[in-house]
Amino acid sequence: MENLSHILTLFTSAGRVLMGLLLAVATAGGVWGLANLCRRDPLLPRLSGPLLATATALMALGFLLIAWLHVEIHRLLPLTLPAELVPWLNRQLAAANQGSPYGLPLYDPAAPPRYVLPLWIENEKYFFWFLCSTGMALVAHRRLTQHRFRAALLLLAAVQVAVLFFTTNPFVEPLARFFAEVRPWFAATDPWQQFSLFMQLYPRMVFYYNAHYMWLHPPLLFLSYAAITLVFITSCLMLARREVDVEALGYDFAKLGFLALTLGMLLGYPWALQAWGPNWWWDPKICSSIMLWAVFSTYLHTRLYANKPHMWYFSSILGILSFVAMLFTLLASYYFPGEHTFQ
Repeated sequence: MENLSHILTLFTSAGRVLMGLLLAVATAGGVWGLANLCRRDPLLPRLSGPLLATATALMALGFLLIAWLHVEIHRLLPLTLPAELVPWLNRQLAAANQGSPYGLPLYDPAAPPRYVLPLWIENEKYFFWFLCSTGMALVAHRRLTQHRFRAALLLLAAVQVAVLFFTTNPFVEPLARFFAEVRPWFAATDPWQQFSLFMQLYPRMVFYYNAHYMWLHPPLLFLSYAAITLVFITSCLMLARREVDVEALGYDFAKLGFLALTLGMLLGYPWALQAWGPNWWWDPKICSSIMLWAVFSTYLHTRLYANKPHMWYFSSILGILSFVAMLFTLLASYYFPGEHTFQ
């Protein structure tokens, strides 16, 4: 852990500068959005594109900084056990693996297990989610020129950056729960104490941090959350003023979001069997995700009847309701006990 302290200091310092710049750019974008949201004619119309592009670039840079920290954790924090404990450990692992469909790999002293941390754990997941949102907002900004729509995109980016900066900043206390887990193991000096802590860390490393599904299931869901957020923006504008271009753009993002949501949920199924066994169906996050999928699916189906009377407004309300269901799904991970509980 001592080898990583300098890395963490650099990470925190660089992140503090980057987030300060990001907040300044997002605040300027939010002011531009507020000034243009209700105006008949756009004010400083050429300013919105550079502001949104700069915010997206800064978030991409921050994501690269997060990736660098994870590479250093992989390099500097192997779970190395004393050689005399390895034969006894492997006998214990082999006995535990008997009769289990998903066993733990035996310990190889020549290649001790290392963490391959995904880039969307703890507060980093919000950074990835909002990076996807700003990237999609930049695409939407280039597709449509309506200044009110662009104003809404800049306001969305400002709100998300404010949430990151003040409540879920991944650079303030990086990976706090992960380091709370591993720090006792690296601080232990007694070999048998190390062995006891290893048996606590190793299953979580194999079935959670290093699981292949961790690189597919969560990012697809956060990608869908970003698309649903853009659907929320277009749905609100559709209620205020019916514009075919805005509706068509929202439908394009809805199709992307529904595909990502469906694939993400399906890929979570084999991972849940591997990590938790068969008794996981009534996890609150899973139930709320099924509810979100049903509401979002209904929104997409109403698009087939967009030309019928009042269906335009009903579809817009369902788009907003999909966003509300998404927020409820997120909050379910904080306030309802289950396998997905963040706290």
